[in-house]
Amino acid sequence: MNQQDRERLTRDDWLRGVGVAAWSIVGIFVVVALVAWAVYQVRIIWAPLIFAVLLVYLVKPFIDFLERYRIPRVAGGCLVYLVLGGVLVLIGVLLVPIISRQTVELVDHVPEVIDSTFNVVADLAASLNLPVELAGVDSISDELVGWFSDPSNREVILEGLSRVGEIARGLAEGVVVVLLAPVLAFYIIVDAHNLRRAAERLIPATDRAEVVHLARQVGKALGGFVRGQLVVAAIVGVLSSTVLWVLDLPFWLIVGLLAGLLNIVPFIGPWVGGALGVATALIVGDPIRALWVVVAFLIIQQFDNHLVSPMVLRVAVHLSPVTIILALLAGGSIGGLLGVLIAVPTTAVFKIIIGHLWRTRVLGESWEQAASAVVVEYEVEPLRERFRRGGAETSKASGEDEAGPAAAGNDTADPDRTGSGESASLTDT
Repeated sequence: MNQQDRERLTRDDWLRGVGVAAWSIVGIFVVVALVAWAVYQVRIIWAPLIFAVLLVYLVKPFIDFLERYRIPRVAGGCLVYLVLGGVLVLIGVLLVPIISRQTVELVDHVPEVIDSTFNVVADLAASLNLPVELAGVDSISDELVGWFSDPSNREVILEGLSRVGEIARGLAEGVVVVLLAPVLAFYIIVDAHNLRRAAERLIPATDRAEVVHLARQVGKALGGFVRGQLVVAAIVGVLSSTVLWVLDLPFWLIVGLLAGLLNIVPFIGPWVGGALGVATALIVGDPIRALWVVVAFLIIQQFDNHLVSPMVLRVAVHLSPVTIILALLAGGSIGGLLGVLIAVPTTAVFKIIIGHLWRTRVLGESWEQAASAVVVEYEVEPLRERFRRGGAETSKASGEDEAGPAAAGNDTADPDRTGSGESASLTDT
C-alpha cells in the first residue's frame, strides 16, 4: 500500500468519524426530546414523587435507628408516622386559630395598609427631597381604599377567584400531593433494602461499585440538605415569630412563619423574610421598631449561619451565590414554586455527578479524592464538649498566670491533670 492509499484511508476514517459523531449528537438530542416529552406527559406524578422522596430523607434516619433495635421497618414506619402526625396535629391546634384570626385582621386592614404604605412613600420622598411627583398619590390611595372597602367589590373578587380553573387544578394537585406523598414515602422506606438490591442488579458488574459509591454521595448530600433546611427553617421561623411578638407587631405569626418557610430557599429566602418583618413595622408607621426588626433579623441570621447551620448541615455541596441565583431563576421558570424548591438540591446533584466524572475520567483522581473535593462533611464538636473544653482551657490559663511558667510546664507534663486529659480525649474523639 503506497502513501496515497494510506492518506485516502486516513481521510475516509476521519470523515466516517465525523459522520458518526454528528449522528450521535442528533441521536442524543432526539432521545432528550423524547424523554422531555414523556416527562411532560406524566407531569402530574412528579410533585407527589418529589415530596415523597423528601419525606423519605426526613424520616428514614429515625426508622433506621428503630431497626437497629430490632423493630421491623413496617412497625418503625407506622410509629414514626404516628409521632409525626401527632406533632403536626398539635402544631395545627396551637397555631391555626392564631393564623386564622390574624388572616381575618389582615384582610380587614387592607385599606389601612394601603393608605399607610402611600404615606410612608410620601414621607420618605419628602424627607430625602426627592424630585418625585406625588400629586396623584392621595387620589389613587382614596380610590384603592374605597374600592377595597366596597362589599360588592369583595364579592366580585371572590367570584372571580372561584371561577379560575387554574386555582382549582392547583388545589387538586395539592390534595394529590398531600394524600399520595406519605403513602409513596411509606412504601419506599419499608421496601428500601429490596429496592436498593434491585437497582444494583440493573447496573453492570464492572460499573456497579462506582455507581453505588456515587449514589451514596448523592443520597448523603440530599439527605443532609433536606433535613438541615427543614430544621433551620423551623428554628428561624420560631425565632422570627418570637421577635416580632416581643416587638408587638401585628401579624407576627404569619410574618414569622413566612420568614421560616422562605428560609428553605437558600441565599434569597432569608433576605425576603427579613424584608417582610421590616415592611410590617413600616406599615404600622414605627421606624424605631423597623430598626429593631432589622437588628433582630441580622442577629437571627448570624446565629443561623455560625451556630445552627454548621451543626445541622453536616454534609454540604459548595455552590457559589451566582450558581444558586441562576438555579433558582431556571427552576422558577421551568417548574414554578416546585422548581424553586428543588432547584438548589438538583444543582447540587448535577455538581456531584459531573464533578465525579470530570475528576475520575479527566484528572485521573480516585473516587475518594473526587468525593472529598465536591461533597464536604463537617465534623461538628458537641456543645457540651465545647463548653467543657472551654472551661478546662480557662482553668488552665488562670493556673498558668498564677503559678508561673514552671507550674504550667508541670501541668502539661502530668497526663492525669484535668486540662491535658480533656485535650487528649477530644483528640481521640
